Amino acid sequence: MTLKVTLCDDSRMARKQLIKSLPKDWDATVYQAEHGEQALQRIENGEAQLLLLDLNMPVMDGYEVLEHLAQYERDCVVIVISGDIQPEAYQRVIKLGALAFVKKPFKTTEIAQHLQQFGLYQPGSGHLQEASEVEVAASALDVYREVANVAMGQAGDHIARVLNQFIELPVPNVNWIAPSELHMALQSIDQAERVSAVSQGFAGSGILGEALTLLTDTSVEDVRKLLGEQLSGTEQQQRIEALMDIASIITSACLNGLGHQLHVEFTASQPVLLGQHKSLADLLSQPQQRWQKVLAIEIGYQLPKHRIGFDLLILLPEDAVLRLDQQVAHWYAD
Repeated sequence: MTLKVTLCDDSRMARKQLIKSLPKDWDATVYQAEHGEQALQRIENGEAQLLLLDLNMPVMDGYEVLEHLAQYERDCVVIVISGDIQPEAYQRVIKLGALAFVKKPFKTTEIAQHLQQFGLYQPGSGHLQEASEVEVAASALDVYREVANVAMGQAGDHIARVLNQFIELPVPNVNWIAPSELHMALQSIDQAERVSAVSQGFAGSGILGEALTLLTDTSVEDVRKLLGEQLSGTEQQQRIEALMDIASIITSACLNGLGHQLHVEFTASQPVLLGQHKSLADLLSQPQQRWQKVLAIEIGYQLPKHRIGFDLLILLPEDAVLRLDQQVAHWYAD
């Protein structure tokens, strides 16, 4: 009997890559969903005996889907495929009933191995089919959103281990903007709050960019308290040290994740304190005036058990992105 399978991920690129990784001799029909609500509708329609589920999505995330399935005892098995690789994320989804947790980026053979392990796939059992749906082709921006999603998860895992806290990961915001619009790219910072920021330039394979880490004043103080004995000096010195440490850790981990996927070895410069206790507009009024147009990747991390939130803004000028596009064109080509 043909198995009904739904792939639920807000990234068109992620769904496309996942379909490519599924065994072609699998007796299954594949449907797609862009977020949790669509996935639940697929289940209701009998189109998701198996759900391959992302965690970080708009509208309804993967955790909420698993909670719903557990509460209403829906007849659907779930394998989570996510860039959120924190140990607590794995523990949460297994506790909520997922069969397995596959970390992005995954190897092509990894999905088939899990399917065989749980008796969901037998080699030579049939032919993989895609349900007839109108699907918009993946674009270059879709590629960068998915690349950012994976890098965000790796950086989030790193900072979670440093702070010994669970990090709530967002959906990365990726858009072309003018430098004067930088403050508009930041969605998770209250524009009324006072902010501190650290800048780090980075380069690799002739590609130049800049990373900005921004924390509100309340976040800096709470990070200082969390790091505790790891810091030294006066409270003001500790705040600066905490700010610089967080910026270096999160920027380095995210650039490593981006570079690994884009096949570029990025090297970051020493962090520079842009300013403290300023409004967001004032803080971002000076950087990047040498660039006419930038690709801005914004990632807003949150610590749900504390008042801590910090934003990482990766900025790539247009000429750098044009170089990268040549390297990743095969990802979104038909």
